[in-house]
Amino acid sequence: MALVKAMTDGLTPMFQQYLEIRRSVPDALLFFRLGDFYELFFDDAHVAHRVLGLTLTSRDGGQERVPMCGVPYHAAEGYIKTLLDHGYKVAICEQAEDPKATKGLVRREVVRIITPGTVIEEGLLDDEHRFLAAAFGAEGAYGTAFVDVTTGECTVLAESLRTPLELVEELIAYRAKEVLVPADFPEGLKALIRSHTGAHVTPLRPTPDDPTVPDETRNARSAADGTADLTAPSPGDAAPSEAAAAMTGALNDAGLKEALQDVPPAAREAALALIRYIRRVYPPLFATLRPFRPYSRERHMVLDPYTRRNLELFRRQLSGEASGTLFSVVDLTETPMGRRRLARRLERPFADPEAIAERLAGVRLMVREGLLRTRVREALERMYDLERILARIALGTPSGGDLVRLRATLAEALRLKDLLGAVADPPLAVGALLAIDEAPFIAMHDELHRALADDPPPTPGDGRFFRRGYDAELDGLRAIVEDGTDWLRRYEAKERERTGIRSLKIGYNKVFGHYIEVTKVHLNRVPDDYVRRQTLAGVERYVTEALKAWEAAYTESAEALGARERVLYAALVERLNARKNAFHALADALAELDVTAALAELAVRRRYAEPKIAADGRLRLKGSRHPVVEAALPEGRFVKNDVVLDEHRQILLLTGPNMAGKSTLMRQVALSQILFQIGSFVPADEAELSPVDRIFTRMGAADDLIEGESTFMVEMKEVRLAVTEATPRSLLIIDELGRGTSTEDGMAIAQAVIEYIHDALRAKTLISTHYHELAALEERLPRLVNAHMGVEFKDDAIVFTHRLKPGSTSRSYGIDVAARAGLPERIVRRARALVRRYAQRELTEQPTLFAHAEEPAKDGVNATGQAILAELAALDLNRLTPLAAFDRLRAWRERLQQASDKRP
Repeated sequence: MALVKAMTDGLTPMFQQYLEIRRSVPDALLFFRLGDFYELFFDDAHVAHRVLGLTLTSRDGGQERVPMCGVPYHAAEGYIKTLLDHGYKVAICEQAEDPKATKGLVRREVVRIITPGTVIEEGLLDDEHRFLAAAFGAEGAYGTAFVDVTTGECTVLAESLRTPLELVEELIAYRAKEVLVPADFPEGLKALIRSHTGAHVTPLRPTPDDPTVPDETRNARSAADGTADLTAPSPGDAAPSEAAAAMTGALNDAGLKEALQDVPPAAREAALALIRYIRRVYPPLFATLRPFRPYSRERHMVLDPYTRRNLELFRRQLSGEASGTLFSVVDLTETPMGRRRLARRLERPFADPEAIAERLAGVRLMVREGLLRTRVREALERMYDLERILARIALGTPSGGDLVRLRATLAEALRLKDLLGAVADPPLAVGALLAIDEAPFIAMHDELHRALADDPPPTPGDGRFFRRGYDAELDGLRAIVEDGTDWLRRYEAKERERTGIRSLKIGYNKVFGHYIEVTKVHLNRVPDDYVRRQTLAGVERYVTEALKAWEAAYTESAEALGARERVLYAALVERLNARKNAFHALADALAELDVTAALAELAVRRRYAEPKIAADGRLRLKGSRHPVVEAALPEGRFVKNDVVLDEHRQILLLTGPNMAGKSTLMRQVALSQILFQIGSFVPADEAELSPVDRIFTRMGAADDLIEGESTFMVEMKEVRLAVTEATPRSLLIIDELGRGTSTEDGMAIAQAVIEYIHDALRAKTLISTHYHELAALEERLPRLVNAHMGVEFKDDAIVFTHRLKPGSTSRSYGIDVAARAGLPERIVRRARALVRRYAQRELTEQPTLFAHAEEPAKDGVNATGQAILAELAALDLNRLTPLAAFDRLRAWRERLQQASDKRP
């Protein structure tokens, strides 16, 4: 971000300090602490005024008035969240010394840079993962890695990505909030990442010691003194050589170095960039991270950006709302941990049959054991976000509420483990919890119970954080402080009695400490040993030697009490953090159990069927339903359908009018496949499914105005992706293939695509079309089957039965649909008349299918005929006179005769 160019000469010392600090973080907005406010100056103030709606004021800067906006420090989180949502970074600059104890300018320093991918503050988070991603490499060898500092999860891709689209697919699957890329990454690829992920893209420029200082930061720092490699220290930075050494040690400590040995170079570079970036913006975040876990794309179903959008997994395609999506229907989890686990599974469904079978076994158990499922879900409902609590423990900043919630979660987890102990041959979801050693959790729960007060304050220091009896020294100091408070009450009563002033009272403020307050009407009764401290309207404030002596002793005891509480707090947090690996294992097990119980609850509520895993590529759904549409309808209203795709029925070609249910049917098949591969039962009476490696969809119609692409171009891109990336293990969903262009071109493309899928890809495919002539392909393509959505007429009105029926239909019922949509009657009557006229015109013939062949016929007659057909298609019949038409026909006949005479 550009700063207002201002010379420091002539500015006040504070603004000179501000500009010096501001130059060290040029890619962030600077929240500059002044008393109880964070102030923003110069260009930052204008940004805050525009984005946050704050009042823009100004302050004397010496030579000029400086634009200024401010937010209260205690309410800053809400403003920071808004800025992050708008893609800005925020640098927090705090006062590094007590202003009251400092003469002159208070020293300040940046203590934290908050970026979209490194948010840890509780008030800025929701229940979702918040991944920071890095993407490195080049065409043919991209690599990527991900870190969620709020849960400690670190993953790195174990193989290279071939294309930019594959890279984008991975970034979308993790829903990255911020993506780190090299500064020399192609601009087109950075734009592609932004448009498909919505993430903030941070360019990085390598340096000899730190390859991840943001490019704009390095440029600005270099400009400061003209050098090319100057890198001023960031929050918590060591000197360059020390930073490199610390990095190596940290990798060894966390086991990261070993985890990165076998991953491709670009992925390793991405993982290291993440760690170095985190150390730059807020080094303590490094403590929250777990070792990197390599993962493989081959073990998961791949969903491209178009498919995610078309199937509305997390967001509605048009409105962008979260309601009415697949996730909104299937998410019955009880904990934030389970909700994140379910979302991750839906983003990356399993492709491994064994992984699917393991998850289905857990759901089957919970469906069968209804009472057990209920008790498990009740226990989970009483738990808290263990992963996020562990992150704050790792940072050394858990609140009193965090520790109370940890205590409650441990108690429920231990009870849950006992409850599940009776399960024979436990599946993965149960076995993971049972395999955990409960001894350390019992010990930590008991200590938290002994240590914490019933309702401790957020931070230690005032004597109310720990329970009485936990620490003898603390109890002694607390008694002294409490006795001092009692002394103050007794002293107040004594002074009232001694002076006869009934309104006398003892008060306190931060400036003068404790004082005796007397109204002015009683000044004649004030004893000589009272020393005046402050005069206010209507009252005088005094101190006595006894009060001063007590205050000194009390302050010393209170400070000792606070210090002892903080020592005990730090020791307790350290002991908890020493068990972080065991805690993370517990969190993982609870998340898996929550997802399993939620999917079982879904299956029972919605009457989903357990799918059988087929090994031959078969897809068979009996009584299939759309999970989202069904949930929005009254019970029993959704019309079920049977769908079968196998080695004999590879392609299902659907015909029928709009609104008849073709798109719904195709979507429900794809959604059932996804549910099956996350280990869920599916919305059907019976199901037999095989894992697929990818699902491709071409649905709906929308221009891409940003890219300058028409509806037809968008459609062709989606089809191209399917036919170039699909394998025999893929599932293709193509709605209204060939629309958006002329009838002849559209039908030709549709036929060519269908033939290619049938002959070359051999992938399971559902295709809908309004080109009824394509139904003739059933006679030529042995694995293509026609079907249509049923239509009936009652009282001359069209009725959609939404039932799938065998065979094709020869009508689109477009005018009937238009009438049902409320088109004016005059237009409907005219359209019906025109249809009858079109059908009677001799020169207007419906296009017909050409022979299914790899190469066109090459003899002269066919070549001449094709040329004549092209000329016929180009004729403007509305301007062609009868005489001219006759001349054309005669010429064409002569050409055909000549071509025929030349045949051998």
